[in-house]
Parts: sequence; C-alpha cells; structure tokens
Amino acid sequence: HRQYRHSAKLGRVTVACKPSDDIAPGTLNSIIKQAGLKGRN
Repeated sequence: HRQYRHSAKLGRVTVACKPSDDIAPGTLNSIIKQAGLKGRN
C-alpha cells in the first residue's frame, strides 16, 4: 500500500497496489474522489 497526503488538505489517499500494476478504472475514480480532485472526462 502507498499513502499520499496533500500539503493543504486533510486526510490521506491509500492506494493498494505495486508501482508496476495497472489501476482499475473504478479504483482510479475512488482515488480521485478521495483526493478531492475532479475526475477525467
């Protein structure tokens, strides 16, 4: 697992994968939502 933290926002985003793995679209959307970012359109 890897945890990422934004310097200006509270909380962390946890990504359960190895750096070489592809991220499933649903997982990517969840990460984007947790990070408080806008999704890809």
